[in-house]
Amino acid sequence: MFVGDLNIEMANKANDDDKTLVTKGIIDTALKMMERIITQKSSKNRAKTWSGKHNQSKNARAYNTLLFNLLNKDQRLPARPRDFRLNLSNNERNIGRAELSDKLARLVIIHLLERNEKAFQFPKGRPKAESSLSDERRGRRSNYKRSRIREIIDEVLQDSNIVKSIDDALVTSNIVYKFLKYSFETAFYQIKENPNAFRNSYNPAIRKYAIQESNNDDSWILIKDLPEDKLKRLAGSYARNTIQNFKKEEKSILYTIAGLLYYSKAYES
Repeated sequence: MFVGDLNIEMANKANDDDKTLVTKGIIDTALKMMERIITQKSSKNRAKTWSGKHNQSKNARAYNTLLFNLLNKDQRLPARPRDFRLNLSNNERNIGRAELSDKLARLVIIHLLERNEKAFQFPKGRPKAESSLSDERRGRRSNYKRSRIREIIDEVLQDSNIVKSIDDALVTSNIVYKFLKYSFETAFYQIKENPNAFRNSYNPAIRKYAIQESNNDDSWILIKDLPEDKLKRLAGSYARNTIQNFKKEEKSILYTIAGLLYYSKAYES
């Protein structure tokens, strides 16, 4: 939303004025996105949307994984479409070439990627056994690299003082608690609505962090068995604890908020 105001030479690093602009843009955009998410539809209705067939399709799951891999820097760049395909799960990897190109084009639109028309440069030497690159060297010469906007934002977020100023601005706003509570409510409602859809929604994170279910403790209260009033109170408790833990441990809450905005599909509307 603030990208159009940036005026930075492609070859130069961001100066102090640029960093100030980016910092303000991150804060303003995050607050606007959180407000939009919680007012756009109820947490219960959003959970139903997440559980719909379209959102659980192979193409939708593949896009989630592509985005997750980019945000977590699990995708090596520059990369060709076939290299992105390698990092998809087995049940996502066989999406059509046109569908994959469409997903990569969407990532260009939101400034996470930039199309590079230069020939793809393969590293010298014998290919490694566990390389993230496809062995196939024919095909299109163009590839995708990290966008200049993404490079600037990454550069800004490497400054711990800037990150702290962003965190302070977010945590002191009332919207953060409301958004966290809303996000937990949505996840809980989706578990009640469709546990399999819940797992599909968080599929990339589940695969990366090996999150597993456990049924060994009979004292657990299953989310699906909670009445609505207790579900909302539990979501509020999780939201308060999340904010308190970040303050106590002096960790950045920015990335948690960004991740929840990602799962809420705030970047699509």
